[in-house]
Amino acid sequence: MFKIDTNQSASFLVACEEGSIRSASERLGIEPSTISRQIKALETALGMDLIERGRKGVRPTEAGRILRTYLKHQHSEQEALLSEFDALKGMRRGELVIAVGDGFISDFVGNAVKSYNVAFPGFTYDILSGSTEQVLHAVRTDRAHFGLAYNARPERAIRTAAQVKQPLDLLVSPASEWADLPEPVTMAQLETLPAALLKTGFGVGDMIAVAESTHGARLRALVRSNSLAVLRNFVRDGLGVTVLPSFVVTREIADGTIITKRLGIPELRKGEASVFTRQGRRLPEGAMRLVNHISRSMVAFQHSQ
Repeated sequence: MFKIDTNQSASFLVACEEGSIRSASERLGIEPSTISRQIKALETALGMDLIERGRKGVRPTEAGRILRTYLKHQHSEQEALLSEFDALKGMRRGELVIAVGDGFISDFVGNAVKSYNVAFPGFTYDILSGSTEQVLHAVRTDRAHFGLAYNARPERAIRTAAQVKQPLDLLVSPASEWADLPEPVTMAQLETLPAALLKTGFGVGDMIAVAESTHGARLRALVRSNSLAVLRNFVRDGLGVTVLPSFVVTREIADGTIITKRLGIPELRKGEASVFTRQGRRLPEGAMRLVNHISRSMVAFQHSQ
């Protein structure tokens, strides 16, 4: 009976997910030449070409796509089987892989993980953080059991488990000259303010780009960054303002270092926090319970006023 070598299949899957042999090598911690040899050995064993190599990287052939689907299904079914055994033992152990948008980290760890760990102390958590697009990619490729992101675009491959409207607010220091701005703040006012903004690729950055295009405006971005810490420090130090959902700065609001101003810009009021899985993936019991727990425990999934 033919058996697929696990090391060879892992090299193949990761190369497909990453789109390059070098990126797969960095992720798996083995030499690129080893990745190439393992994929070639798998192709030889199956008698089929599995990947196409191009200037921009690698992609699966038709046979490769069929094998990738099979291997993902096999992995999910095995994981679900082990999860059911664990559930029979009382949910005593397991590893959960979650892709989390940067703005959710504090809320997720401090509220969801903290309380879930009390109920199920045997679980460990592999938390992947990044932009909205990076979170979607991790879920789409089964690298994560599920993801949390802001303003994630709808996709056929993605199933939304929970979604709550969380509009963007203007964040300012209470000691700054912008603390007394009248509400709601208009686009005409906003484009005059010195700001630190998230780059596009993040849900917030994409929403701001749409609002700028719709209103024919250009915000006065002194700083553009992929770091929320940069944006928080910019505001706390009184250098200017930023635009984020208020759940991102719950602690700063509580300790009085940041206050929020309501924005009167429709395009910036439509944001949503969501938790999602890959369509058709059978999640382990521990992951399904954590998804449900998130809706009850995280500030981001409580309805905003």
